[in-house]
Amino acid sequence: MSAGALLGIGVCALCAAVLGTLVKKSNREYALLLAALTAVLILAWAVESAAPLVEQIMDLAGGGELGGLCLSVMLKAVGLTVLGQLAAQLCKDAGEAALAYGVELAAKIAVLAVAMPVLAQLFDFLGEIIQ
Repeated sequence: MSAGALLGIGVCALCAAVLGTLVKKSNREYALLLAALTAVLILAWAVESAAPLVEQIMDLAGGGELGGLCLSVMLKAVGLTVLGQLAAQLCKDAGEAALAYGVELAAKIAVLAVAMPVLAQLFDFLGEIIQ
């Protein structure tokens, strides 16, 4: 990611925040929709920009069954965490703190569910070592 791209994202977010503040005075729902749309666009750009980085990380982890599995789980966990935080923050911006907590809890449970294959593999390896 270049400094110019990061500057562009910052300017875009700042413009959306200023416009959202102006719109919020007349219609709070449109301001929330503007914030959500801007956040999704920035997230989409970030995911697209991270694709080469993910490929490099996958190449580094290339060897070993457990290494590939751990890396896959790690990337999924990062994605789930980012999406959960984004959704929770949008709920908080809408004034729904309880809903935000529910989203955060669901994201944590999803990360645990994604991590279960690694835990199962780890227990298998431990069982083989003990025998």
